[in-house]
Formats: sequence, structure tokens, C-alpha cells
Amino acid sequence: NERGLLEWDRSFGGSSNEDGYDVIATSDGGFLFVGHTWSFGNGQQVYAVKTDFHGNTLWEKTYGGIMWEVGEAIIEIKGGGFVITGYSNSPGISSGNADVYLIKIDVNGNLLWQRAYGNQEFPNHEWAYDLFQLPDEGFIVVGSRDRYNTESRNILIINIDAKGTLLWEKEIKANGYVDEVAYSISPGSDGDFFICTMVNSETEPNTFQPQVFKIDIYGNIDWQRTFNSNSRKHHHFSAASTQSGDLVIVGSSTQDLALGQKDDAFIVRIDSNGNILWTRPYGTTDYDDWGWSVFETPNTNLVFVGSTQSFGASLFDVYLVGTNAEGLTQ
Repeated sequence: NERGLLEWDRSFGGSSNEDGYDVIATSDGGFLFVGHTWSFGNGQQVYAVKTDFHGNTLWEKTYGGIMWEVGEAIIEIKGGGFVITGYSNSPGISSGNADVYLIKIDVNGNLLWQRAYGNQEFPNHEWAYDLFQLPDEGFIVVGSRDRYNTESRNILIINIDAKGTLLWEKEIKANGYVDEVAYSISPGSDGDFFICTMVNSETEPNTFQPQVFKIDIYGNIDWQRTFNSNSRKHHHFSAASTQSGDLVIVGSSTQDLALGQKDDAFIVRIDSNGNILWTRPYGTTDYDDWGWSVFETPNTNLVFVGSTQSFGASLFDVYLVGTNAEGLTQ
């Protein structure tokens, strides 16, 4: 509940491995979870579970082919139903390597259509991590493309219509071997969008930082900002829009201490022009604490979820933090 008290917990899956990457509250008062599973079918497939408000399973479904698929994000769409995005490596779906994967399902989880998007002429790896439905009922999907030994990972933005037809794609890349991955897309208050990415540099390839792009509906860049962070490749950054038009970014940063390295979660709040309003760290002084995803509640408080080794965790436990609009906890 809003005070952080556990009301119920549930586990889902079969006899093998399952991982969850996104969950949404649905318009019928329940929840829908997406990730991947090895328990059903011939390989690793996208895994979706629909529950009621109390976490009781209403249905569970898998999607994909004979190789492997991952579901990274899910949204409820206008008119009912859901769209999942992630990536696929299965013959008959992908071009031969990992491609962006989009699945449309109805309210009962039945597959309506599936599409894959990648570089058909020169197959590369493409991954999707988030999506947003547009006013025309199409979608913008964000992720990355890996061009192997010619470049590193580049930001990939794809515009798709309501039937899954590719309208355009844009690849944003820096010069040289710079790693850039888009992890989230959020609407701005003026019809534009914020894309939150992670980026390193040729001079410091092992240090990653959060980067935000503001784009219009056609993918044209209004501005971009990079924010200082001593983060690593296994961290990542995502962001969410607020009712005031600001953006809150969550991630993790590493401190180099005398006894070794220590990770803290953080939130950065910026205005619609990319100016920092405040930044706050979260966690303990002894163990690693990571931030993965953040959202604003209807009363303008902030909640982020991550992973922690603190608070008596045996390895890593789920880390849930609630703050006020200024990022302060009680």
C-alpha cells in the first residue's frame, strides 16, 4: 500500500527459470506482468501473467518461437488489449539475429499479431526496452542496435502504426566506439518526448552516465543532456514524466572507497529544459543498492524500485523506496 506495507506477494512460473521486467496496473483493477520463461515451449519465451487486484492468477501466456524471446515492457492500449515489446532471436520471427519484437494481445492474452524489426540487409542485434502509444494509436519504441566490430551500441527509435507497420526508424550514434542504449520513453507536457539512455565514452569506456534526449513526434532532437555519474555497464537508467512537466531519472552510481567499490541508487529531477532541480542518493553506507525504475504517484510522491544487498539481504532483494516530490524520505 502507499505506506510500503506488504499486503500480498506471489510467485509465478513453472519448473524452470522465470524473470520479470515490467508490471502495470490495468484498467480493470488488476495487474499484468511481463518477462521471460524457460518453463514452457521449446526455448526462452516472452511470459505474461494477468492477475486480479489481490494477485490471483487470471491467465498466463507465452509468446515466441523456438529460440529465445524476452519481454521488456508492456502497455495497455486504447480500445482494450495490450502491447508488449522486447526482442526475439527465433527463425520465422527475427531476421536471424536478435530483432526488436512487438506483440499485440487482447484482454485475455490471446495473440492478435506479432512483428519483428531489424536491419534486414545487414542483420545486427536490435533490442527494445520501452514503448509509448501515440495519439494516432501507433507506437514509438526505443532501444538499441549493435553494429558489431564497426561501432558499439547505438540508440534506436522506431515509429510503428496501429497495425504494426514500420513507418520510420532513427539511429542516434556518436562517433567511435561509444555505447548508447535507450531504456525508457516518457511523454512531455508539450507533445514531445523524453528518451532516457546510458552512454560511455572512448576515453572512459568503463564509466557510464545517464543521458536524456528531448525529441518531437518525428524523432527530431530538440536537446540532449548528459549527467555526471560514475556508473557501470550492469547499471542502467530510466525516467518518468511528472505532472508538473519535469522528468525524474533513476539509476545507480559507484563510489570508489578505501575498502573497495560501493553502489548507491539515486534520483535526479530535471525540468523540461534539462536543468537539474535536485539529486539525491539512496541506500546504506555498507552494501550495494541499485535503482531500476521510477514513477510519480497521483499525489506527486515518487516511488522507485531496484535491488539491494542492504537491510539483511542474503544476496540481492527487491528495493522499494517512496519519497515526497523533493526526493526526501521520512
